[in-house]
Amino acid sequence: MKITKFLLGIIAFFAFFLPQVSCALEKNDKILIAYFSQTNNTERLAEDLIKGLTDYDVTLTEIVSVDPYSENMEKMSPRVKSEQENNTLIPIALSNYVSDLNDFDAVLIGTPIWFNHAPASVKSFLNAYPIGTEQKLCVFITSGTSEPDAVLADIENYSNHKIDTYMQYRPGHESEKVRDEKYSKFIEDLNAL
Repeated sequence: MKITKFLLGIIAFFAFFLPQVSCALEKNDKILIAYFSQTNNTERLAEDLIKGLTDYDVTLTEIVSVDPYSENMEKMSPRVKSEQENNTLIPIALSNYVSDLNDFDAVLIGTPIWFNHAPASVKSFLNAYPIGTEQKLCVFITSGTSEPDAVLADIENYSNHKIDTYMQYRPGHESEKVRDEKYSKFIEDLNAL
């Protein structure tokens, strides 16, 4: 019993005083920005993020539904509601080829909020492309008035990964000044990961 306590004490001592390995993002680390955008709001934010991440090797890819959604909201709504209610995963394509996510140090997911949840295309991407435990996961959301809680839960559920940081921008409801402040804070948070 005394030997066990002694050994545990030695292990605790070395664990406390040995230098910690940093998992922080460093200059030239590889970042994937994968986004889904129906109305171009999320796309514009994704493209702006590249401008703020100049210290990194950034790859941008759009998540595209193989069966495109209607531009007409009335025609699109029944399909989206059905996909949400049934937790449907759909066939997707990427605008920029990505074989897997292991090549990236961080993954940024861009998504709108559809009926309080992440669209099926985002869930399908996360299901098809597993995010490693050592990678950083960040999320940027565009929406009108919806709260982000269910979307963040969807992303954590489908990725099996904790979200490191996120931002939400409400086009049409928040000023460009608010957008710029949220954008700057998001970039700061990313750089601090």
